Amino acid sequence: MNANTPNLPALLRFDDVEIGRAQVIDHTVTEAEVEAFGKLSGDLNPLHMDDAFASRSPFGRRVVHGLLTAALVSAAHTELTGPGFAYVGQELRFTGPVYIGDTVTINVCVVEKKPAKRVLVMDTTVRNQHGHVVLSGLSALKELRFVDANVARTAVA
Repeated sequence: MNANTPNLPALLRFDDVEIGRAQVIDHTVTEAEVEAFGKLSGDLNPLHMDDAFASRSPFGRRVVHGLLTAALVSAAHTELTGPGFAYVGQELRFTGPVYIGDTVTINVCVVEKKPAKRVLVMDTTVRNQHGHVVLSGLSALKELRFVDANVARTAVA
């Protein structure tokens, strides 16, 4: 494993992942993350970036980018399956704001397997520290086919 790769679970295959397998992660969103995400994505909407502007909005303060919250879902996927799957679909419903300093709990759970396409379907829910759902939907991960599975397993071990 190289220095840019965090500790990940072992490389799982489609058949290793059971319906009901779940991953939960908690993350506190920082102002630095919102600033970096805005710059990286080009989404510099003042609702996310400017305290004075956001204070006059219906939210009363800066709101974290919805897609930053969704990116945390991607992190939960990788923790659930390891590096053997690629994110191929996401249905998102943003049901409430996330604010800088909020701690969100991301829960992904395998609810369906599509063997013909080697796709896992997952229920996706993100709640804030008050237990309110702020994002929900379904996501899909497809198993990757490595040329040499032994090499792929060694690379992440």
